[in-house]
Amino acid sequence: MLDRIHNSKVIEIMEKRDSKGVPMEFSVQFCKKSTGELVTYQRAVLSSVHSKGSTINILVVGESAPKTIRKCLVTKINNLKVFF
Repeated sequence: MLDRIHNSKVIEIMEKRDSKGVPMEFSVQFCKKSTGELVTYQRAVLSSVHSKGSTINILVVGESAPKTIRKCLVTKINNLKVFF
């Protein structure tokens, strides 16, 4: 199995749903644009994608408010390194 994934496949992983239509959880690591800090969430689900924009909203399991992150700043998804 590969240890990396192309950036174009990240959204496909995030959009996966199970047989009942429930969004599947994923782990994600991204770089904060403001500080450069690497942030990791072990359990999150996709809330929404801004198709014409550059951001996505994820909902961290156990939290009530979604987090907005830039697509291009995702560095890992399900422990796979993201490359361009």
